[in-house]
Amino acid sequence: MKRAFLLFLCFTGVFLGCAAKNGEKVKKPEFAGSWYPEGPVEIENFISRYLEKASSEKIHGRIIGMIFPHPGWIYSAPVTAENIRQLTGRNYSTAVLLGSSHHSGFNGAHIADYDEWETPLGNVPLNKKFAAQIAGLEMVSFNNASHRKEHCLEIVLPSLRYALKNFSIVPVIMGQDWETYRFLSKKMADIYEENVLLVASSDMSHYFTYDEANEMDKKCLSYLANFDVTGLRNALRNKEVQLCGAQAVLTVMEASRLAGANAVKVLKYANSGDTTGDKSRVVGYCAVCFYKKGVEMLNEEEKKELIQIAKKTIAAYIKKGKVPEFNVMTERLKEVQGAFVTLHTGERLRGCIGNIVGVKPLWETVRDMAVEASTRDPRFPPVSKDELSQIKIEISVLTPLKKATPDEIVLGSDGVIVKKGFRQGVYLPQVATETGWTKEEFLSSLCQHKAGLAPDAWMQPDTEIFVFQADVFSE
Repeated sequence: MKRAFLLFLCFTGVFLGCAAKNGEKVKKPEFAGSWYPEGPVEIENFISRYLEKASSEKIHGRIIGMIFPHPGWIYSAPVTAENIRQLTGRNYSTAVLLGSSHHSGFNGAHIADYDEWETPLGNVPLNKKFAAQIAGLEMVSFNNASHRKEHCLEIVLPSLRYALKNFSIVPVIMGQDWETYRFLSKKMADIYEENVLLVASSDMSHYFTYDEANEMDKKCLSYLANFDVTGLRNALRNKEVQLCGAQAVLTVMEASRLAGANAVKVLKYANSGDTTGDKSRVVGYCAVCFYKKGVEMLNEEEKKELIQIAKKTIAAYIKKGKVPEFNVMTERLKEVQGAFVTLHTGERLRGCIGNIVGVKPLWETVRDMAVEASTRDPRFPPVSKDELSQIKIEISVLTPLKKATPDEIVLGSDGVIVKKGFRQGVYLPQVATETGWTKEEFLSSLCQHKAGLAPDAWMQPDTEIFVFQADVFSE
């Protein structure tokens, strides 16, 4: 009898232990049915209804970080839909989801220690490996208490589940201090991989009038759009702008920058006055992407506009010594990007100068390089007025640089830069096609004739090689 009782206790303990473990290790939804729909069909219908109205152009490049709003869905659905549209069709294996605590007062950051988070669209597992790596920071720890009754991550998760399907998460709630974001952002950037998405959950200004909210949030969006982390931090601390997920936004913004993001797109801004009609006390929302630019091909009209900018610039500068004014309305041409302008008379090269790393809007780069190529290429005298009718213009719009090995270079597709010490040289992709060189001949000529190095410098371990691609077009 005694043995049977002990066995009963053991089995009971196992059963109760498993129940306790499962209850602790699966984070249940707390706001489904109130802040957002409870059932999968209702969620899918809700999102698809607003997704049909999403209007932002697809970002061409790798999205590293995003800002999602986190109120009840009816208030911010048109804004959130723009984020979902950008993510649909992209593949991420992990989303690091960060929010700032609305209820708990603490410094540092707390990672949820669950196995899964339950959503109406299906459970999402936690990436324990990534979580453990950031938990190695002194100010970061595993703590479930801050995640209970906290809506900022749960509100965003079903939208991510809708867009990404199969992925894991690292849920992080941040405290109120202004220093953790520096350490956490650096750590996340250090361990970042291309299949990771960083997401900050945050609303903007709270309970101002419609006009006041628009004014304050416009200023905040300016800091975001200019990737000004320090300026945003100072403005938040001075209460010039508001983000209820301030620490989360700063972390994702800085981590994205350190991980390679070189562009920002504010997809949409609206406030609750736009969705409810009540403009007396509103809350602001934004959808923002931090991304690394990809190669976005120009359409024919954009190419023609750049050719005309170069042509008119050369003519005005040669004839009058002045650069003409242009009213460029095309958004694509306002993106920062590098470019070369190449001039020919017949089959003969007449000038070629460019800016490899873009620092200005593309149209300005083309305008400036048109002046340089026509008047300041040291290999040629300035173009004369009599030559203007004979000049043919070719423009090469360049992608961002990527470090490479000689084996990775694709002749005819890749432009190449070699760099050793203070010496460097560049060949555009079309050089290999025009010359018919082998890869060895191409690299040897680049080292010797463009960089002033030994012909075999490209084989030496202290020589850096970078590649880029170009969208090349002419009159």
